[in-house]
Amino acid sequence: MNYAAIVNEKLPHMLACYWILVCCYGLFRALNRLKPLDARSTTRHNLLYKQWRSMPANSKTNPTKVKALLEEGTLNPSPDKVRDPKFRENEFFDPRDLVQVKYEMLRRVSIEKASVTGATNEYGVSRPTYYQTKACFDKAGVAGFVPQKRGPHGPHKLQGEALAFIQQQLVAGQPVRARELAKLVRQKFHLTIHPRTIERAVAGKKTP
Repeated sequence: MNYAAIVNEKLPHMLACYWILVCCYGLFRALNRLKPLDARSTTRHNLLYKQWRSMPANSKTNPTKVKALLEEGTLNPSPDKVRDPKFRENEFFDPRDLVQVKYEMLRRVSIEKASVTGATNEYGVSRPTYYQTKACFDKAGVAGFVPQKRGPHGPHKLQGEALAFIQQQLVAGQPVRARELAKLVRQKFHLTIHPRTIERAVAGKKTP
């Protein structure tokens, strides 16, 4: 029996099986290291999904913008109630954008001298909502239309292990890569930090 011929014939198949086993083992180890979403992230994801499902079909176009509006809390839940013609005739005006809708509603009353009742009917909101919107605008401008997110804000949110991790990533003589660092913190600590918050937190800190 020619054992050399048998080996030469079977060797490619044996090597292929070996590499398949190695890849499967590596994939198994990688899956075991994955961390599940914490309860807060899961709850937030489910809430956003339910809000998206409840929207009219014609409001689900441009999913990137819809997702951004959802995450910022500025997605108009009733875009079909906005009856101002320019929101139907001009693509610049988006009835899904609650900030834009509120601003135009105030402008209609303040600049175009429409009545409060007429404006609230035209933009699909109640009179109390109008006066609350106006108070927010008088106090903080357009920024007052954006809901304040719950939980710690600013540098107080960036502390402990997350702050130490960021400081370890800093390189002497090089600019702070705030966006990249924010992504690394989100992946490692499941913590969403704005790049500006990182820049403020590390300002004046010495690199290791």
